[in-house]
Amino acid sequence: MALPQQKRTILIVDDEDLIRDLLADALSDDFNILTAPNGEDALRVFEQYGDEISLVITDLIMPLMRGDVLAEKLRKLRPALPIVFISGHEREIQLSALLAKGNTAFLPKPFDVENLTATLQTILV
Repeated sequence: MALPQQKRTILIVDDEDLIRDLLADALSDDFNILTAPNGEDALRVFEQYGDEISLVITDLIMPLMRGDVLAEKLRKLRPALPIVFISGHEREIQLSALLAKGNTAFLPKPFDVENLTATLQTILV
């Protein structure tokens, strides 16, 4: 099943249902939204819709597969894919190392949805 092409598609990966649902609701007017509760499921979604996905927003700290591991796997499939990390564990993250690996942006939780939307629009110009 193909997604409508008039909007770009974003894959949101977060193990917290509330965060995933809030992001999906906030972004659904401007983007097609796909979601996954963890990195393993995200890879399955990417296998199905990879060519249609314009950007991935992923939590960094998740069970089953961390967001940085997911990003490494996605980079092997699509090296230029924009990846935005979100996390409430900013102190535990080596931001410079994370961004040096080609990842696009990092937003600490909690964040303002307008700030996220502006960041996405800048990335997807």
